[in-house]
Amino acid sequence: MIKQKNIFILTLPILMGYVSLGTAFGILAASNDFTLFEVILSSVIVYAGAAQFVLVGLVAAGAGFLEVFITLFILNFRHFFYTLSLLTDLKKMNFLKHYIMFSLTDETFALLSAKRDEFAKLNPAQKSWRVFWLCLLNQSYWIVGSILGFLFQKGIKIDYSGVEFALNALFVVLAYELFKQNPNVKIFLGSCLIALFALFFIDKSYMFAFCLAFAIFGLFIGRKYV
Repeated sequence: MIKQKNIFILTLPILMGYVSLGTAFGILAASNDFTLFEVILSSVIVYAGAAQFVLVGLVAAGAGFLEVFITLFILNFRHFFYTLSLLTDLKKMNFLKHYIMFSLTDETFALLSAKRDEFAKLNPAQKSWRVFWLCLLNQSYWIVGSILGFLFQKGIKIDYSGVEFALNALFVVLAYELFKQNPNVKIFLGSCLIALFALFFIDKSYMFAFCLAFAIFGLFIGRKYV
């Protein structure tokens, strides 16, 4: 059974990743003239990792509200499935379930899924509070990292150019992990073809949204073949 005092220990791997990646986000945001308030607000309200990197790029490029909304919605559409897969558990939780649904990042969902059997041994109240603290700790790591990144960029005058490559690295890692979970060569090659097409024929500011939209459309149309 998972005890309250063990929640922090469970989140240590996420702490290592979120502080470092959050720092990269804070540096990138500060480099694009975001204020500290905007950086913190993004990490509190958006709290979507890759989407926050994309958000900085879109805002810096002068993208409109609709373009920002559609891009981030498509990028984070997978989070709906996280909630659906935990729906039975969430129904039994108290009012804290609303924050838990909001804070289901890739890493938090993976951790909850890995420890699902242990959490199942708790009564609904215990489970609600312990999952809540796990989610809150993870978000706090990201917020701390983004603040540190902002302060580094403003306080230490070195060349931070290229830090936005952290987003590329993040997607490479996510793609690799997803391919390990589902080694479907057809989906992998299809994704590569879509990306290459967008690279050469789609305007840079719309490339990311195009790839996501076309990939989802392709999966719906050709799901029986993949």
